[in-house]
Amino acid sequence: MPTSTTDEQKQELEQIEIWKCKQADCKAWVRKEFVTEELPACPLCKTPMIRSYKHVPVTTKKTNKKFIMGKRRF
Repeated sequence: MPTSTTDEQKQELEQIEIWKCKQADCKAWVRKEFVTEELPACPLCKTPMIRSYKHVPVTTKKTNKKFIMGKRRF
């Protein structure tokens, strides 16, 4: 049986550096650029975290966003 591939399955991935929880049953992870501590603790279970890598879909930054505050547009 042939498998069909869609655009979602062909999505480009990038490797990023992360901190992940040491607990095997905890799935928490944080991107390296969002960590401010030298040795962070897990935000969910408070156990130490270890450095690792994760493959995530490549995102494109959208520009020309308009923010509405009150009746003024920025």
